[in-house]
Amino acid sequence: MEEERKKESEFRIKIDRDSDSYDEFVSQIKNLITLEDSKQLKEMLDGAHPADIVTLFRDLEKEEELYLFRLLPKEDQAYSLIKMEEETLESFLEELSVDEISNTLDHIETDETTYLLSYLPSAKRELVLANLSKADSFEIRSQLGFREYSAGRLMSKDFATVSITDNVRKGIINVRKKAKEIEDIYQVYVTDEDGVLEGFIPLKDLFLTPINTKVAKITNFSVFAFHYDVDQEEVANTFKKYDLVSAAVTDDLGRIIGRITVDDVLEIVEEEASEDILLMAGVSEDERLSTPILQSVKRRIIWLNVNLLTAFVSSTVVAFFEDTISQIVVLATLMPIVAGLGGNAGTQSVTVVIRNIATGDLSFSNWWEAVRKECTIGVLNGFVLGTVTGCMIFFVKGNLVLGLVVGTAMFVNMIVASLTGSLVPIVLKAMRVDPAIASSIFVTATTDVCGFFFFLGLATVFAKYLI
Repeated sequence: MEEERKKESEFRIKIDRDSDSYDEFVSQIKNLITLEDSKQLKEMLDGAHPADIVTLFRDLEKEEELYLFRLLPKEDQAYSLIKMEEETLESFLEELSVDEISNTLDHIETDETTYLLSYLPSAKRELVLANLSKADSFEIRSQLGFREYSAGRLMSKDFATVSITDNVRKGIINVRKKAKEIEDIYQVYVTDEDGVLEGFIPLKDLFLTPINTKVAKITNFSVFAFHYDVDQEEVANTFKKYDLVSAAVTDDLGRIIGRITVDDVLEIVEEEASEDILLMAGVSEDERLSTPILQSVKRRIIWLNVNLLTAFVSSTVVAFFEDTISQIVVLATLMPIVAGLGGNAGTQSVTVVIRNIATGDLSFSNWWEAVRKECTIGVLNGFVLGTVTGCMIFFVKGNLVLGLVVGTAMFVNMIVASLTGSLVPIVLKAMRVDPAIASSIFVTATTDVCGFFFFLGLATVFAKYLI
């Protein structure tokens, strides 16, 4: 065991991209692949974690990746596939034969198998399923039937159960049988005679309790369970809120059909966070470093066009006050200050609100609290920034009215920014649109339009004091 850890640690040092030896190590791998020296390659990969091997793949050509992949033990092949980025996985599976894919699936749980098969074309997926045992094929087909991004699609069908009428001895026997098939057992689920979930027993309690004790006496009936159609984001929020390690998944009748473990949830959290970050910037959640340039352009150009339209609206407002600007040229240099700070304030509000929606802290039942808080912050920030800006303009330009115009416009625009930044995500959520997709675009457009309108409007009203 110690030797395996040492080998894994040594390999991890070699594939550290910041190390001086990385390029040399990759070069050695490439040369050995060219020479088809499988024996030495296996020695170099001995003890390496599948995730680290996937890291190495990034600097290899497709044919080199495949050659190296085929040298790995079947279990490592399966976990290497799971650790690949989506686009890499899709192209990789296209190159592998039906038999090669089928042989890797025996070493992973059903949720991971379902994940891999979801990236196969339907025809090839059917051939792979036909290669599996009838029992495995049936289970995976049924899991693929669940809605994508739901608890049913996320769950593993490998779990340990014991009947509530059994004693501890029988429970331990059941767990020992299941342990041969399951990677990790955190809890043993307790069911009635019809398979309806009643509770759970921590694994430690089962093994430390006298063997003739009835299961019912040590069962914890406060069990967390999700219906198979619950969204994966809700699953992740519940795991985080209650510090869960494992939770059951049930059908419409309350019968346990699977379990979700914390490692599955960590992947969801990363996936959802990455998706929200990309969407807030108007970038597709599927975009990766390996995404082809034209595909990236196609995905981004839509929201850039929306930005272009909102920019035209802002420029129309400015054009309405052309006469004022031509008479008071200094306004042109001050306009970006009002609009820019308003945009930043709106982005702050949007970010906070979207995060609270994502974590489940903000819902339609308490939306007014978020709006009220953000508006209060907007008033306070607007007052401070408006005062500071007004004073600075007065000292620099020597015009008190100009300072008051800029400060007042700043104050009003900060309130608008906070109000819009808190309301837009909530409205989009009510319309069943992901708030991360378009919130920042609409908020920035609103603060630009309002900022220019209030600033130039006030300047027009008090023009005689500014010239």
